[in-house]
Amino acid sequence: MLTRGSKYRSRSGCLTCRARRVKCDETHPTCKACSKKNRPCQWEEPHTKFKDYRPGGASSSKFATGGTDDENEARDNMDGEDGEDEDEEMDGADGIGERSRSQSISQRNIRKNSQTDAVLDSPYSSAPSASAQGFPASPYYVNEADDTRGHVSMETFLAQESQMDQPPLGTAGHAANPIPLTHEEALLVHHYTEHVARWLDCTDATDQFTLGVPEKITLCSVLRHAVIALAARHSRNDSIADAAYQRCISLLILRLNEEAASHDETLLCAIVILHFYEQLSVPSSIGLEDEQHLAGCSAIIRSSQGHHFVDPSAPTLREAAFWVYVRQCIHKATINQQPLDIDFSLQLHPTPSSMRDAHPLARLRLETAWSNQMAWNLARVVNFCFDGNEVYGDMHSRVQYWEELWELVHTWMRDRPAAFNPLYQGPTDDSGSFPNTWFTTDWHAVSFCYYHFACIMLLRFRPHSDSVAQDGHRISETDHRILSHAQAICGAAKSSKEAVPLAITVRHTVFIWGPLVSSEKQREEIVEILADFERDHVWPTTWLINALRNQWDMSGASTVISPMEQ
Repeated sequence: MLTRGSKYRSRSGCLTCRARRVKCDETHPTCKACSKKNRPCQWEEPHTKFKDYRPGGASSSKFATGGTDDENEARDNMDGEDGEDEDEEMDGADGIGERSRSQSISQRNIRKNSQTDAVLDSPYSSAPSASAQGFPASPYYVNEADDTRGHVSMETFLAQESQMDQPPLGTAGHAANPIPLTHEEALLVHHYTEHVARWLDCTDATDQFTLGVPEKITLCSVLRHAVIALAARHSRNDSIADAAYQRCISLLILRLNEEAASHDETLLCAIVILHFYEQLSVPSSIGLEDEQHLAGCSAIIRSSQGHHFVDPSAPTLREAAFWVYVRQCIHKATINQQPLDIDFSLQLHPTPSSMRDAHPLARLRLETAWSNQMAWNLARVVNFCFDGNEVYGDMHSRVQYWEELWELVHTWMRDRPAAFNPLYQGPTDDSGSFPNTWFTTDWHAVSFCYYHFACIMLLRFRPHSDSVAQDGHRISETDHRILSHAQAICGAAKSSKEAVPLAITVRHTVFIWGPLVSSEKQREEIVEILADFERDHVWPTTWLINALRNQWDMSGASTVISPMEQ
């Protein structure tokens, strides 16, 4: 990383700084320059950079391979290698011109990895076209011969640049009148509402991403393309998914330059939906999760909640998008073993325990608040565990804060509504290792798993803990308690395979408790949960299964090949 006094420009700074021709300190996910000016911090898609799986350590080792020296030098030349640090001057009287230049250059930097936005015919080449059947043509068709899922060359991009200055007809940020869905689009939006929106609504009893988002996609092209991209990826229609994703990114870059971006709930929804798309799109054998748009847009989402309070009952899509972002940050922080990119000075208001309303439907708002309260508790716990001792001063202060978090988590468990209790929790009837645990709703089940994971984290990272997850030769009393909580999570996930958020929770929490599992039967059941998750929902887990088997030294087990890559 370059220091502020260095005379050499960074070759891997954020796209925003490179577009503005200023120095970047390369701090992820938001560099110092972008944080100072509250700009969206965009990062170039990496080449082959990933974190190695180190279950026993407090942080993951890093292995990275970038482009060749020639490729890096060419990239520097394109970004204006000898530009001066004009950050302060460009924020003055010339602000309007600066935004225009930043928008133009930012589009070029992002779009060099994009496919063309040309409107084409039906995606189903083997069947009669939608237009032939009387339906509008889909804009997402990509010729099978041309669908490489790669990047266009710089020469191709430069040749197309003049045609990309304006968004395609009918794809402006917000339409004055609703733009009807094509037949193919309607099928994918239906797939989203039936199968995918549930992931985003897993702590929202009012199902805003299921009910509210489809109403808005005919007026907002960014949101429309994001929904179609995610639904197409989940249904394994990769050509349509890639085309919709590239269209969405092109429009998103334009929209992020608008001053009102943080107040546009449709834009915030599109950002968190894009993050799920990116998670489904990484190579399963590698498991790379760069999450470039989650990181680059974090400032926008954080600023969407103001500076003081956030409503856990999520009365609007804006708040609902924030809570999806919180859960995504928990997922990312646990896998990468790093602090969360969340402003923890925010206060929850109103608190669930203070909410009183006699209206029958008020129960939905109340249960949403209790579920998001547990998500917030878990976020604070994970941040504490990965933030390091220096943040909390001496060991006494750290122990005191640990005790406050422990009390916070257990107070939630004690005071939550009775409806959050399992319908049934008991031994399985199929000789399985994990208990059967059934709930009435996803948000009850997710909150249950979040509670148990918070306990796991606090036990694993308790000051002076006797947990020895790294050696595997001795299981302490603390380790036994951790395994008990892990079994509760696995039991809930195995009992409700249709509840994808529970499998997501197993996927990222296994980094913490997985090395402790010594039972061969439990190991195989964990592998089964992860393998079924990839087979049924396209979430990449093959790399994780192979890493776990290596950690467990399962010498008799062969390396798994992802069904997505066969």
